[in-house]
Amino acid sequence: MQADRFPPLGHGGSYLAVAEQGNRELRELAHGILPEALTQGGLRAGVDAIARRLDLPVRLDIPAERLPRAIEASAYFVVAEALTNVMKHSRAARAEVTVSVRDGMLDVEVLDDGIGGADPAGHGMLGIKDRVEVLGGRFETASPPGGGTRVSAALPLSARHSRLPRWRHTFKKAPTLPPVSRTTRTESSPI
Repeated sequence: MQADRFPPLGHGGSYLAVAEQGNRELRELAHGILPEALTQGGLRAGVDAIARRLDLPVRLDIPAERLPRAIEASAYFVVAEALTNVMKHSRAARAEVTVSVRDGMLDVEVLDDGIGGADPAGHGMLGIKDRVEVLGGRFETASPPGGGTRVSAALPLSARHSRLPRWRHTFKKAPTLPPVSRTTRTESSPI
């Protein structure tokens, strides 16, 4: 999928459009069709394409080196689903995505400063958990009410991926749409 086919929210988009786009990408992942940015540029490029479309500052800290295809696809899925949940439910002002390698594992963490209260038994969270566990990984979530949400996954890697170069960037988008009042959102249930 090409990132330029989907404009940032500040250019006529909506939160619903971002969520629907994320759902389309997740369906493609489920059917084995990986986004072009991911297949051509790796995890960093794939996540960068997602972050550029969001009307939310997203800080990225992601290794530059390519990883095994199954690991990249699973890590991308974790980030895509977690950021979709941030946009749909959290009312966050910002988010962070951190990917690192430690002790033969690829650690993926998505944080937001939203309202918290995510349901670990919700469809999105269960989908992430299932995908991570199929690869022999671990999944955790923490989402205290009023305290934001942390989604963490650890995926096993081979030993050759122990020292990866880093890439850091923060995306800040100035919204051109009127601000959305926290009291006007229609979603009443947490993630």
